[in-house]
Amino acid sequence: MTHEFTQYSDPERIEKAIATLSSFTEPDRPFTRLVFSPEFGTARGWLKEQFEAANLECHIDAGGNLVGIRKAAGTGKATKKVIIGSHSDTVAAGGRFDGIAGLIAGLETIHYLNQKDIDLPFDIELVDFLGEELNVWGISCLGSRHMAGLLNNDILSRVDQNGRQLGQEILKAGGAGKSATGARPDAETILACFEVHIEQADRLEREQIDIGVVTDIPGIHRYLITVTGQAGHSGTTRMSGRKDALVTASHIITATEEFASLIATTDNKHFVATIGKIDVWPNGAATVPGEVKMVLDMRASSDHSRDIFLQKLQSRIERISTSKSCTITTELISSTGVAHMDGVLRQKLSRSAESLKLSHINLSSGAGHDMAYLSRIAPAAMIFIPCKEGLSHCPEEFTTSQAIGKGSAVLTHTVLSLL
Repeated sequence: MTHEFTQYSDPERIEKAIATLSSFTEPDRPFTRLVFSPEFGTARGWLKEQFEAANLECHIDAGGNLVGIRKAAGTGKATKKVIIGSHSDTVAAGGRFDGIAGLIAGLETIHYLNQKDIDLPFDIELVDFLGEELNVWGISCLGSRHMAGLLNNDILSRVDQNGRQLGQEILKAGGAGKSATGARPDAETILACFEVHIEQADRLEREQIDIGVVTDIPGIHRYLITVTGQAGHSGTTRMSGRKDALVTASHIITATEEFASLIATTDNKHFVATIGKIDVWPNGAATVPGEVKMVLDMRASSDHSRDIFLQKLQSRIERISTSKSCTITTELISSTGVAHMDGVLRQKLSRSAESLKLSHINLSSGAGHDMAYLSRIAPAAMIFIPCKEGLSHCPEEFTTSQAIGKGSAVLTHTVLSLL
């Protein structure tokens, strides 16, 4: 049986490209391709070759993004453009598809346009955005932040534990390594920005839906919570006199779970909160912990839900601090608002899915993406495809070449609808 979407992509070419690109990894820790690492550089070199083989004009922009341009028809300079992009970096021990599925889907769109000899009245920029994943400098979406004019000197001056300054690393990668002076100057000429991505959740697979049309990317807010008690000998410090920072921190962690679960079940918009990074000092088996630093990661599609959660948590923290005789401070590390995807583009994506006889639903993204920053300067939209059991950021992450092909077909069909 022939399906409408199959004319737009080549599953064998997709599978081969995914296998090659995912092979650029630390050998003893797959799939690991950290931004600025040798593996990242090798992957970018291969991507550049693929872009050029598809007749794209390549360069690294000031933000360190790898950009391949398919020029508009004619010899004159195009006045409009469409951006298609994702990222090639990974988290440590991540998956094979997060990021690169979107790059390969975008490349399939370029292949289709070339094979059908379709001239467009606008440029297409295929972009590998620099450093989408959270890195050792505590910042994500480096390239798209720069493109939106939001990568500043405070961020670029950050230094990691090995003494590497972020701005210098971007410079080595081919970018300017300097603060953006504003959004890219041609932002008003951008017709649309698109990204295909695995869902990183299980709804599409569970409900056997082909395509997710993303409604919004949640606001992401991170806080450093520091608990200060008193270190002491674990064998001689009386239980009744202890100021155990780790025990105190554990109460904050369970409160986070309690309030997040309550809001998630009573609000119809996306809300999650996690404490996943914890540093304990002195961190000795025979020592009562004297200090704990931990990071709260909160993601909300509703500012109201965010505020309610913070109010409840702060009230509980004050009670915990008093009862456990520890000092607790909370410091905002980073904060981004909810990014709503463009309504007109969402309609076009839905119509394209229907034309291709692919099932589709609207859904919110739980994760952050580069399109959150592109949406601040131009119309942006995202296409989600199913991933096995919703697993992501782990080696078990999986989707099929056919699913990527469906996402690419919807992308291509929608690009052509912009004519």
